[in-house]
Amino acid sequence: MKSVYPISLGQKVESITGRDANKIYLVVAIKGKEVFLANGRERKLANPKKKNIRHVKVYKWIAEAVADKFASNKKVTDEDIRLAIVKCTSDNL
Repeated sequence: MKSVYPISLGQKVESITGRDANKIYLVVAIKGKEVFLANGRERKLANPKKKNIRHVKVYKWIAEAVADKFASNKKVTDEDIRLAIVKCTSDNL
């Protein structure tokens, strides 16, 4: 599956393959054709999930608070990630 949107830090993605299929994550790092994903619960920032970019569904929603922290090199916490995911899922974004 090809990504419709360019991927950036803090962007909402959904895993489409593997044991974690249908789980929502935020992108915390990008390295070539791989993205590193965290949700603040099972996958924390200290141990993000490495996924091939073809194995995730990319949404256009970006957690602005998280993306701004990444851009300004401020510390992003697992709680920031969890709150952003709760916000996007409760708003159906």
